[in-house]
Amino acid sequence: MALNEERDAEATETTAQESVPDAQKADEAKTESSTEPEVQPNPLREADIAKKEALVSELQEFVRTSDWRHGSQQLRPTMDAWRAIHNWHTAKEDELWEAFQTARHTIYAERTHEREASHAAKEKLAEEADKLRDSREWKATTERFHLLMDAWKKAGSAGHEEDDRLWEKFNGAQHEFFERRNAHYQELDSLHAKARAKKQELIERLRALPEPDESWGASQWKAQTNQVHDLMTEWRAAGQAGREENDRLWEEFNGLRQKFFDAQHAHYAAVEAQYKKNAEAKQELIDTAKRVSAAMDFGPEATETMKGLDVKWKAIGYAGPKTNDALWESFHDAKEKFWLQKRAYHEARHEIAQKKSEEAIERREAQIENLQGQIDHLRDKMETTTSQEYLDNMEGWIQEKEERIQDLKAQIEDIRQKLR
Repeated sequence: MALNEERDAEATETTAQESVPDAQKADEAKTESSTEPEVQPNPLREADIAKKEALVSELQEFVRTSDWRHGSQQLRPTMDAWRAIHNWHTAKEDELWEAFQTARHTIYAERTHEREASHAAKEKLAEEADKLRDSREWKATTERFHLLMDAWKKAGSAGHEEDDRLWEKFNGAQHEFFERRNAHYQELDSLHAKARAKKQELIERLRALPEPDESWGASQWKAQTNQVHDLMTEWRAAGQAGREENDRLWEEFNGLRQKFFDAQHAHYAAVEAQYKKNAEAKQELIDTAKRVSAAMDFGPEATETMKGLDVKWKAIGYAGPKTNDALWESFHDAKEKFWLQKRAYHEARHEIAQKKSEEAIERREAQIENLQGQIDHLRDKMETTTSQEYLDNMEGWIQEKEERIQDLKAQIEDIRQKLR
């Protein structure tokens, strides 16, 4: 609470400091232009002032109704909203700011006072509860704890941290008392009553077990089956609770057990049916994989079909412990055969393509060698030629051949890049 007040106070001081130079400028402007005509209406200014009036009214409403809890929740949002509104430096805005700050400080102060009162009340209740924790006046103390709890609920909030601390103290005391009281009453029961209570407890524990649903896996069924068996073991050890009570309790307990086992039988029957359905679906995928593999077609359509089989396989689900692994092996073998054949096919094609590429490189290198010989021959002739026109022509021929050589070298490099 104090931290929030300090932050808002700093923000308020900042806002006030930022507004001083603007207000001074406005006063100076008024002094220098006292003969200027009256300020014309400004819809934007009026709209901003109306927004500020609404914010003031909002906080004043919390003050009027003494709604300090909700009012304190609005302190930061209304302050942020106020800062977001343009300041026109009017007298009306100064009045609204004073009213706005008055309402805010009132809410702060009253909220603090209210929390202090709640803190004092809860501290007193927690101290009384602590004194009662060791009481052996079972009935009177139980009634007193009920009254203390009613008072606690009406005490209000002392702040989150203090509420938690005081509640831990208060609730710890009453919890300890009620634990001792329950133990005391249990000690007073006869052997039949103890057995009846134990068996009723077992019924409630059995009833409290989660309801089976379709999302349960084998581990959840196994865990709950073990729990039901454990409860049955405790039931046998609990002893007799009297003939009539014993029969009644057994009918209720066994009915809950039978309900669970009926659900378990239905579940495993459905599981077996699903396993069979999944096995049939997986066998269809195996047959498809074998058919695609036997076709020796390694084109895009066949490849995509084979890839799609993996996706479909994963979507089908488990086919049961007896068949799932065998089905997977058959499916894996059919797929592996296809991919191995495809790999061998592409490797053979790659070797052919590589050989053709190497031959293409050799042809281009031979062309380069031939062109280079032609260039060397032309350069030799240029040494003995006196005709300028012929010299110019030979230079053009040389340039064309050099460009052709560069083009052939680029082609060779491109071919080599594709081979890598």
